Amino acid sequence: MVYNRQSLPPQSLLPLQILLHYNYYYFILFILAEILIVAWKGTILPYRTSTLAAEASLLGLYLICESIRLYLGNKGNLTEQAFPLIIFILLTIPMVLAYVFNMVFQTYVLHLDAILSYIGITFCGLEFILGIVAIVQFSRPRISS
Repeated sequence: MVYNRQSLPPQSLLPLQILLHYNYYYFILFILAEILIVAWKGTILPYRTSTLAAEASLLGLYLICESIRLYLGNKGNLTEQAFPLIIFILLTIPMVLAYVFNMVFQTYVLHLDAILSYIGITFCGLEFILGIVAIVQFSRPRISS
């Protein structure tokens, strides 16, 4: 008996989709909080202009990279394609490095910076693991029962 793709049960991972959904809202919260924190640090704390500009531009790069990463993770999981998930996994590495920079290597690190970064690293780690599981699952041949 021949089965087409529509008659087979979906393989997309619900836990990965739930994490991506909540990480999208966390991403918005993180960006808004960091913009306010950078503005506060720039007015209250003694910063060199070049250092403040570098930290703000890194926040902009974070915004672009995380947007692409979440889009590809969503697309790869919902369409059950491995290639967008591979790019999603590869973009997770610079995102973790961005969180580590935000948590450790900034000129002034607030407790709020560290807490937000810990939460972000947790999201990235769980999505990394579930993304690998999804890639393995999508790469296997589908056998209908």
